[in-house]
Amino acid sequence: MRLKVGSTAPNFTAQALGGHTVDLAGLRGRTVLLKFYRFATCPVCNLHMHRFINEHDKLLALGLTTVVLYHSPADKLANENMDLPPFDLVADPEKRIFKAYGVEKGWAGMFSFAVMRDYYRALKAGFKPGMFTSDGGITGNPADFIIDADGRIAYAHYGRHYADSLDADQVVEIRRGQSASLIGATPRPQRA
Repeated sequence: MRLKVGSTAPNFTAQALGGHTVDLAGLRGRTVLLKFYRFATCPVCNLHMHRFINEHDKLLALGLTTVVLYHSPADKLANENMDLPPFDLVADPEKRIFKAYGVEKGWAGMFSFAVMRDYYRALKAGFKPGMFTSDGGITGNPADFIIDADGRIAYAHYGRHYADSLDADQVVEIRRGQSASLIGATPRPQRA
């Protein structure tokens, strides 16, 4: 079931790569971006993740704390991410957190122009095909959530297909729109 803006973000405690414990309740007082990707060897996910890592400073400048989740086991996630990103990376192979946030799955997500385009770009960039090394299934769509300092969902994005994940610029635009609406200005429109 999809989470709605204003609802309380489901709490979780999980082990991040590198041994750090992520406790969502412990992040109260901060604005948190949760990003959900599929499996560790998903070439489209890895293409998006590497772009996101390169642009992550934009989110730090806004004071966002980022946590990224995959539904792969920790060892497989560690093998694909030799250099830890500048944020917490969490393995959720039982999809416990994925289910709590209503992250969706379906075969239709595989068949879109954007997925084929990004799959081609990922292979061209050197990422492995990954489909036969998936764990937890290949049918999951990405999702992104901005959680406010009070632990409530401030923004929820459920991907329509495998390549439909917010990039850093989109998150910045959303946050600026949220801040503008808090002081009475008209928020800027989101990109499709």
